[in-house]
Amino acid sequence: MFDYILRRLGYTLITLFAVATILFVIFRMLPGDPTLQVISPAMDEAVQTRMKEAFGLNDPMWKQYLIYLKNLVTLEWGRSFVSAQRVTDILAYRFWNTLLLMAAGMCLTLVLGIGMGIVMAWRRNGPLDVCGTVVGLVFQATPPFITGLLLLIVLSYRLGIFPTGGMYPAGQRPDGLIDLLLMPGFWQRIVLPTITVGAYYIATPMLIMRDSMLEVLGSDFIELAKAKGLAPSTVMFRHAARNALLGVVTLAGIMVGFAVGGQVVVESLFSWPGMGQLMVESAASHDYPVAQGTFLMLAILVIGLNFLTDVAYSYLDPRIKISATGIG
Repeated sequence: MFDYILRRLGYTLITLFAVATILFVIFRMLPGDPTLQVISPAMDEAVQTRMKEAFGLNDPMWKQYLIYLKNLVTLEWGRSFVSAQRVTDILAYRFWNTLLLMAAGMCLTLVLGIGMGIVMAWRRNGPLDVCGTVVGLVFQATPPFITGLLLLIVLSYRLGIFPTGGMYPAGQRPDGLIDLLLMPGFWQRIVLPTITVGAYYIATPMLIMRDSMLEVLGSDFIELAKAKGLAPSTVMFRHAARNALLGVVTLAGIMVGFAVGGQVVVESLFSWPGMGQLMVESAASHDYPVAQGTFLMLAILVIGLNFLTDVAYSYLDPRIKISATGIG
């Protein structure tokens, strides 16, 4: 077990190194000069030279790459070309905002999706099974911006039940996470984006849980549990659902990673100040240090979640054996 974790951790670090290298190359291949945000052509030539030296732009590419790798490890990710703030400070604030929205959306997705999948499998081919499958597939086929727009039109503009966007009321910036969570306005504003995220992703865990449950329900140990006279709810949750969860958890890490990366549309639609909105803003303003840091942060999150998902296999199903060579 320990050997496998070390081996998988090594693969994770290699993947992160490859992603960081690709980002370094891509952002230097983009057309245009990003330094025009801070170094104006109208400046004196000597001033421009000093500023380029300060940014390390006069160094050869290999030296810039080594400095870049060193800065990644020491979390010195540079400063924004637009606001002059440290990139890590900007990302720290935006990361927690995205994490809050993602956690709310994924909790809704996994709780409802797994619960619905269990019931649909238990009532196979019944009205609930058919309706749940159709509704889930419709939501999955509908782009999040369509679902979000419909929610805004009906529940915000027409009925006025929820605010149209933002994370907290104007002029009431919270001092920290606890202060934010205690704001009634925050909970009103997180409802619509949470429903938008949950509606788009709910079909995946629901249908996987349903298929896994159907496979487990045909097993001999389920028939044995029924023969013992156990209550249907005990058979369904304690025996069938527990053994069917592995398929959902296998995909959960990957799904959460895609959800974080897909927050761009939802955060832009609801004016949610998170990583997705920051990615759009920094790319539009050619603020490459912030854009590069945002992409790297999302890559770290997705790759890290995949690593945790792999390690979690053995704890959910004792039949899985983990060795240094992998999962068997």
